[in-house]
Amino acid sequence: MSSMIEPGATRRRSAVALAVLAAAAGALAPTPAAEAVSGCLIPATIVGTTITPTRVVVGVAEPKGITITTKVRTNGCRIDRVEAGLYGPDFVDSYDLAPTGSSNGVTTYETGLRISPGSLPNSEAGRWQSFISVWGATTPNAPGPDFSVVRASRLTTDASPEPVRKGKTITVRGSVRRADWQTLHYAGPGKQKVELQWRSPKGTYHRVATVTSARDGSLKAKITAKRDGCFRFVLTGSASTARGTSKGDCVDVR
Repeated sequence: MSSMIEPGATRRRSAVALAVLAAAAGALAPTPAAEAVSGCLIPATIVGTTITPTRVVVGVAEPKGITITTKVRTNGCRIDRVEAGLYGPDFVDSYDLAPTGSSNGVTTYETGLRISPGSLPNSEAGRWQSFISVWGATTPNAPGPDFSVVRASRLTTDASPEPVRKGKTITVRGSVRRADWQTLHYAGPGKQKVELQWRSPKGTYHRVATVTSARDGSLKAKITAKRDGCFRFVLTGSASTARGTSKGDCVDVR
């Protein structure tokens, strides 16, 4: 599969897929004689790997970046290449990491990648996994951390009438929209549960109702006016959709 994530300009992307990468790491393990010739008596080890951010929120316009960093204790072994394999629900690809420095026998390798709207289908939203392979005199490999790639969300809120008499009905309307990576537009998800929150002028927001969106993502709730306050809709988020919060809309109750 060709890559749908762009490496930085100074990074070279490997064409080796993750499944092949893992199999090859075992098949190409060096013999003790090869290790002795290279001065590598103890295999290199992968000390740890981080991926930041751990939750990548992708909208419909701006690409979002991630940084993959891994540390390798070389133990005197020759290191030819370090690769990070990434795989999502249907995505598999691998990327070269470049050395950025060494300290106390541990070399740090890093690469930056960009995930652009339109480069992935909506089905790729969710949990992703990673895998690190080191190529050289020894070929250690190890699972890396999980991370998530999610679709951005947008919400709006409008409470009316303003002002309103105490005891009358306030109608709170709004919408919830989610990034569609295939059309590069925001569209409502239907049947999405969204919190309606309220706060007093000097208080903090808390949930007062749960609203289910219509097919087009529109939201509507009716609340009895009791005192001055502000309303907002909040999408708590899921494995595939980012949390979203609308701006508050305040109502004067008289």
